[in-house]
Order: sequence, then C-alpha cells, then structure tokens
Amino acid sequence: MDIPIQKLQGYLFSKLPAVWGITPAEYSAYGRCYRNQKDDGYVAEVYTGNREYREVYLDDTVSALSFFGISGDTELDIASTASVHLVFFVNLEKLKPAIGHRGDEEVRVDVLNLIKGGIYGFTVTEISTGIERVLQEYAGTTMAQRDNLDGLYARDMHPYHCFRFDFELRYNINNC
Repeated sequence: MDIPIQKLQGYLFSKLPAVWGITPAEYSAYGRCYRNQKDDGYVAEVYTGNREYREVYLDDTVSALSFFGISGDTELDIASTASVHLVFFVNLEKLKPAIGHRGDEEVRVDVLNLIKGGIYGFTVTEISTGIERVLQEYAGTTMAQRDNLDGLYARDMHPYHCFRFDFELRYNINNC
C-alpha cells in the first residue's frame, strides 16, 4: 500500500503549495507513518533512518503538515482493501490570510477538491475534525499532551486547525 500512498503524497505536495500560495518548503508532507507504542499509548511517528523514529504532529515552523496512517486491519486478496487516513495540521493565518474569519472549511475544501474524484485507488469515505477524532488511533498523543498548554491538545484553536480524511484504498498486493 506504500506505492499508492507515496503517489498521493507526491501529488498533494506538488499541488497544495500553489493552491495555498506558499512555497514547498512551508509544507511538510509525509508518507505512511507508523502507530508506535509509548508509555501512554500509541503515537504517529515517521521512520527517519538508522532505526530512528520521530513524532509528526503540528510544526509551527511550517504552514502545513500532513501524514498518512493505516486504520484497522487490511483485507488481503489480489485486490486488497485498506482503511487509510490522511491527517493535516495547518496554520490558517498562513494559508488563508485574506479571509476575515476562521478559514478552516476553505482549507479542507482545497484538499477535497484535489482528491474527491478518487485518485490512485483512494476513495474518500469521511472527513473528521477535532483533535480526539483526528488522532483516534494515536491516543497516547492526546493523553500525554492534555495537561501541556503548548501541546497538541489545544492545537485545534485559531490559528491552528487539524483535520482528517478517511479513505478506502484498493490496491494490488503484488505491486510492491
């Protein structure tokens, strides 16, 4: 499933900076992240090499950050099906500075317009907002950050916004 994930990641990375009027350096687009166990539960981490992982959540040095994750079990057959999610953390003031209100819906629609017709085997099934719903597979993140005023728990307040697209991904397991 990494091949279609990487294709969609590359597609969004090539399109969204122009849509949002930012440079590619202002958008951190990660492929599949891993759901790794920590003391307080699971967290989303990207493999950085040399047996090292790093958490991938809101980064206030960029305007937008996204990563893919896998939800639940994968149905195996020649044409397999997986539940995949795509999480975004964005700074609305940097992406929609001309809007006089919280531009969260506009940012979500920007992404949806690029993916809504189905692309690379992905079909959108749901859009979620709110830190608990967005990071539902990564309970260690929200629990560990709940008491940290600078942590993720409060990071869905203006100017920050987090949201998630859930997909059904159909792919060929023999295409590795």
